[in-house]
Amino acid sequence: MNAMKSTIYIILSFLVFAPVWGAQAEVFHDRAQRDALIAIAKRAYDRDLTFGAGGDISVRVPGTNRMLIKATGTSFGDMDYSKISLVDIEGNILRNSPQPSHETEIHYKIYAMRPEVGAIMHMHSPYATAWATVGLKIPVVTQQSVSTLKELAIVPYNKVGTPELVNAVLDAYRNIQTKVVMMENHGVFIVGTDLYDLLYKAELVENTARIAYLCQALGTPVPFTQEESPY
Repeated sequence: MNAMKSTIYIILSFLVFAPVWGAQAEVFHDRAQRDALIAIAKRAYDRDLTFGAGGDISVRVPGTNRMLIKATGTSFGDMDYSKISLVDIEGNILRNSPQPSHETEIHYKIYAMRPEVGAIMHMHSPYATAWATVGLKIPVVTQQSVSTLKELAIVPYNKVGTPELVNAVLDAYRNIQTKVVMMENHGVFIVGTDLYDLLYKAELVENTARIAYLCQALGTPVPFTQEESPY
C-alpha cells in the first residue's frame, strides 16, 4: 500500500512540476544570452544611449529561431530576467513571457532577413537623435566611423508600431552594408553580430554624431571617405 502511495505521489509530482522543470531547463539553455542582454542594456543606459523606458534591445538565441528582447515599459537600467521576453522570428511570444517591445516586429523581421545579425538595439541617444530629428544623416567624419558603420540610412517619421515604420526600416536594412538606420523625430536602429559588437557600434554612432556636431560649430563637417583612410 505504501509503495502504491509513493508511486502515485511521484506521478502527481511529475504532472505538477514537469512544466516548471521544462521551463527552467529552457531558461538555463539561453541563460548566457539573458545575462549578456542584461549587462549590455545596463551599460548602454549608463552611457546615456537611451533614457527612461525608451528604446529596445534584443539578441538572437544561437541555433534557434528565437530572440530575447526587452519587455515593453522597461528601462534598460532596470533589466532583469523578469523583464525579458522570448519571441520567435514569426512574432509568437513564448514561455508566458511579458509583453515585448512595441517594435518587436522590426527586430524579428531583421533577424529573418539578415542571418549575420546577432543583436539589435534601438536607442534615443541625444546627438544621434538630434541629427535624425532635423532630417540629416550623421556625417561620417572620422576614419573609424566610415570603416565600421559602413552605410547610414534615414527614414521619414512614422508612428511607433505602424506598418509604415516597420516597412521603412526593413527596406533600409535590405542593403547588407547598412548597420545604422536613423528615424526622423525618433531615434536610431543599430545591428551587430553580437551584443558587444552592437554596444561598440552604438557608442561609435553617438560619438560620431557628437564629433560631427562639434565640427559643425567650428565650420562645415566634411565627410571622410574610405579611400582617404591611411588604414
